[in-house]
Amino acid sequence: MKNTLHSAGRDKSLFLCRKAVMVILILLYFCGVRSLYAEDTIEAGGSPLSYSFSLRGESEWIDLSDSRLNPDNILERYDQRFESFLLGDVRYRGLGGVFETEFRLGYEYLSGESLTSFDDNELDAVINQLFYRSSAEPFSFVLGRKKVRWGVGYSYSPTDLVTQLKNPEDPDDRLSRVKGADLLQVSYFNGSSQIDLVYFPEVDWGFEDSFIAKNRFGMRWYQFIDPFDLSFVGSVDDDGEWAAGLNTSVAVGNALELHAEYLYTSENNRNYPDTGVDPIQYINPYFRESGDGIHDVVLGGQYTFENNLNLTLEYLYRSSGYSGSEFDAYSYRVAWLNDQYMQLVDQSPAIAGLSEAAMNFRTPQRKHYLFTRLYHPEVVNFISLEMYSYVGLEDGSGLFVIMPTYKGSDYLDLYVRLKKFWGDQDSEFGLVPEDLSAIVGVSLYFGA
Repeated sequence: MKNTLHSAGRDKSLFLCRKAVMVILILLYFCGVRSLYAEDTIEAGGSPLSYSFSLRGESEWIDLSDSRLNPDNILERYDQRFESFLLGDVRYRGLGGVFETEFRLGYEYLSGESLTSFDDNELDAVINQLFYRSSAEPFSFVLGRKKVRWGVGYSYSPTDLVTQLKNPEDPDDRLSRVKGADLLQVSYFNGSSQIDLVYFPEVDWGFEDSFIAKNRFGMRWYQFIDPFDLSFVGSVDDDGEWAAGLNTSVAVGNALELHAEYLYTSENNRNYPDTGVDPIQYINPYFRESGDGIHDVVLGGQYTFENNLNLTLEYLYRSSGYSGSEFDAYSYRVAWLNDQYMQLVDQSPAIAGLSEAAMNFRTPQRKHYLFTRLYHPEVVNFISLEMYSYVGLEDGSGLFVIMPTYKGSDYLDLYVRLKKFWGDQDSEFGLVPEDLSAIVGVSLYFGA
């Protein structure tokens, strides 16, 4: 939920916007000068330094839904967004290894209407990756912040224990918000097998408390057993919480790929409706914790047709989702609180209850889902097309995304992204306080 800002906040947002533009222009100038130098160096015999940059801007309009969870937009959901960011990838070969970094410098402005108008903005600089990698056969070493990919799923990979990279609502991380884990990794290679040992503590870079808040350790054993890729993964932390699972993939000919993942997690920190309490009462807290373990399953595959059309299908099961009775109790409570909000003079108890319900609402809210994606790299000249849907199989509600992209050159992309939610008012995606969003964006690429 965004705080309401008045005229002083608007003045500050304009100042930060101008500051962001100035910073980006300075970086563009620096990169342009540096690219000229890099070209001369490469021609003279090569350079250990390589880099690429992308500059992206998006403008989004959102049509909020008549969700029972958000009457009169009491949750202060924004309906307009502007965002721009510079993403840089730099690699340097030296000191017996490779240094790599990915940094993100961004500005975001949000606005909306509730009982009053509100807006918010943020200027941030984030290091998504910064690590050193070296090898001395048969070992490899990584030290620093890195995104670690262990899973094989397209929309979601529960076995990505070190860095969770995938989200079914935006599986490609379009805005490059995923940040790597701070880690020390040692890998051992032996023919067609590999063992990864990872220490990835929970680190407090604000130094407000202990620098290392929690110790965490991970392990992966990978083996290629023709034609299968097979991995076993596991992790454990100071608190005794642990997870273990496996994943596999196989290529069938040149067009078909199949994959599967399973993960068991020892602790479940999610809150659930208290089904022993009447949902039409002002009871706070209404939600309870569950200490049961969690089972995650992904079954899927992709097929590429002769015309380059690619189809991806995945079934996702998450045992941490609400059961039918738990979701019904949640839905009844939200509906009753919504009615109380509309009818009572004193709305504060209903607002408190709806706020609590919103805090405990997050998709996936149920257990069974189907993800479907169609992608064609050039459906017509210079235009690619991506479409995907994410559907809850219990009630049929879901979301649909369509994104055509114009690729005029290697340096420029123009795109439109439409996302539509559907479902009855008492269904999972029908409770999402958003109906339709439309994005117009541009990406510029440059580097050496």
